[in-house]
Amino acid sequence: MIPAPAPFTHRLQRKGYLMKRILSLALLCAAATLTAQTTSPWNGTWKLDRAKSHLTGTSFTLSKGANEMWTVNAGPISFTYAYDGKPHPLGDKDHTILATFVDAHTARSTFQTKGKTTAIETDLLSPDGNTISDVTVNNREDGSTYITKETNIRTGPGQGFSGVWTSTQASSSSDTPMTITVAGDTITFASPAEKYTVTARLDGTPATPVSPDMIAGATVSYKQVSATRIDYSTSINGKKISEGYDELSPNGHSYTSVTWLAGKESEKTTDVYVKL
Repeated sequence: MIPAPAPFTHRLQRKGYLMKRILSLALLCAAATLTAQTTSPWNGTWKLDRAKSHLTGTSFTLSKGANEMWTVNAGPISFTYAYDGKPHPLGDKDHTILATFVDAHTARSTFQTKGKTTAIETDLLSPDGNTISDVTVNNREDGSTYITKETNIRTGPGQGFSGVWTSTQASSSSDTPMTITVAGDTITFASPAEKYTVTARLDGTPATPVSPDMIAGATVSYKQVSATRIDYSTSINGKKISEGYDELSPNGHSYTSVTWLAGKESEKTTDVYVKL
């Protein structure tokens, strides 16, 4: 039940909106490679193969502090808000959360960008207090919607919604394709449904993604390390949030993207993309 601001783009398999959206930046800005070929093997339209992907295993802590304020901590991602139905900033002044407790076992959060609702998440705490199940209705920039679901189990001490939680199941109705275009020493990555695009050099120079829902100060960088692999990282205002790498398959028909939150390398997730 990590509430969060706006999407960096489509990937939604981690607990709560913020962490899922921030980590998605690294994956939407996925693979690229330097090449002397006229047509790069990375060029084309790609789609996530959920059956071959491993989307769970990330953890976070939810704790209640003074003045009814709650803090979510997932390593490099940490933010505080209240379940009072009022807007609280997330990431920057343009992104807010309005959260309430429906009852002792149900929480609901509405996420907005500049007053526009981008997602509504409902979290259910099991009767024994050891499982949180969430369902999120997400709004894309093109007006379409999709639903994500996630299950988290208690892996540390706590009571009620408070405690340490680790994701064990995740699903999404989204099957939005994305395009990659490599030209010389630059890559362009785009998701039309999210109205998202980024063009960057492949030498590690930070680039700024463009999207109506982008968090201020977000950047992504790519570093070519071999003919089939590129390392990448995402940052917000210079603070590294996530890192990982993309590896192209020998036949060029798929690539694997491995991602982790900065400082939490033991909690890797793996996405497999296939070329359409």
